[in-house]
Amino acid sequence: MVETGCSGKNALDLVLASCVGEAKNADPHGYFHILSKDKDFDALVAHYKTNDLLAARHKSFSEIPVLMNKAERVKFIVTRFQSKQVTRAKKRAKLESQIQALFGKALSEPELQDTINGLIAVKAIEIAATDEVIYKL
Repeated sequence: MVETGCSGKNALDLVLASCVGEAKNADPHGYFHILSKDKDFDALVAHYKTNDLLAARHKSFSEIPVLMNKAERVKFIVTRFQSKQVTRAKKRAKLESQIQALFGKALSEPELQDTINGLIAVKAIEIAATDEVIYKL
């Protein structure tokens, strides 16, 4: 959490950019989440990404994948499945790998299986006996 006693048009933006730069030096493989409705931070996030820094801007804590509950994870994944730009896994093992990648490999095995069961429950997918993933979207 970064707060600043400074005021000015871009005071927080500049302080935050500096803090993330310092944090990157301390943890070069960290993932930095900026919580703000201010779209001005998108330029900062884009700059970080072009320099191989993992970063994203979110409007609220509930948009941060690793902080989502099962229902939020399922909704997030279904939204991604509905995007035409997302490659869909053909086998369960690949689907598990993709889900783990989405959530920064932070899901426990029970959370991962619970998420897949949630996708099945909302009829977004089916898993065939051959472990083939069938998309219902």
